[in-house]
Amino acid sequence: MKCIDVIEGAVKSILTQVHAAIIEDRLDDTDYVRMTRAIIDATDQFVSKNPELVDDPQLLKQVLYDFARNLWLMNQKSENEATGGQSVPDSPENDEYQTYYYDYLFHRGLYPR
Repeated sequence: MKCIDVIEGAVKSILTQVHAAIIEDRLDDTDYVRMTRAIIDATDQFVSKNPELVDDPQLLKQVLYDFARNLWLMNQKSENEATGGQSVPDSPENDEYQTYYYDYLFHRGLYPR
C-alpha cells in the first residue's frame, strides 16, 4: 500500500467520525465545515512538509474536500427525506444551492445572514 492511500484512508475515516459526531450533536453547519477544513488543511500542511509521501498534495486535498462535502450533502438529503421534504424541496436547484453553501462556508468561514 502506498503512503498516499494510507493518508487518504486515515483522513477519510477521521472525517467520517467527525461527521457522525456532529450529526449526533446537531452542531451548526459552520462548525462542521470549520472542523472539516481544519482536518483537510492540517493534512495538506503535513504532506506539503513531507513531499516524499505524496506526489500531488493538491490532488489529495481536492479528494478530501470532495469527500467531506459529499458527506455533508448526503446528510442534507437524508434530513430532507426524514422530514418528508417539507422543509426544503428536493430538486437540482436545492442541490446546487447546498453545494454553493458548503463551498462558501469552507472558503470564507461564515455565511452572511
